[in-house]
Amino acid sequence: MKRTLTAIAAVAALCGTASADSESLVINLAGEVDSNCELIPEGSTSYNVDMLDTGDQGFLAIAYSCNSPYTVTLQSANGGMEHVESGGAVNIDYDVDTRFWIFPTGSYNSQTDLSGAGAVIVTDNDWENILTNGGSRNGNLDLSFDSLAEYAVAGTYEDTLTITLAANY
Repeated sequence: MKRTLTAIAAVAALCGTASADSESLVINLAGEVDSNCELIPEGSTSYNVDMLDTGDQGFLAIAYSCNSPYTVTLQSANGGMEHVESGGAVNIDYDVDTRFWIFPTGSYNSQTDLSGAGAVIVTDNDWENILTNGGSRNGNLDLSFDSLAEYAVAGTYEDTLTITLAANY
């Protein structure tokens, strides 16, 4: 009888310390959000400049947003106002001043800064700032000619400025 009680006590002890039967399912979640950058205005526009006026030629107000880190670049196709009739032998440079909220202002010369690959005028890699502000910014571009524009020869001039907003993600 003593053996039976000892066996019953051992089984009871095992049952009391054994864990309850359980199962689990681990669900791994994944998702994706595409990068979305918007530049306002976008497309193309034309603007006539007075090359003999050394003051500001007005300004272009732009706004943009991007839900990922981004870079804004400014590029001049001709490195200045290219004289059409001379086949580009005459090229008058100009300056573009940028003023963006939160970011520092800058001044860029069409010939030295904006030709070729152009100039990076804004870079934002701050994920928290992008989340908090939606990556939104606005600012102005002001174009002006220096005193050398007074020596411009008669004729037709042209250049194309390109503002590019690109996601770095």
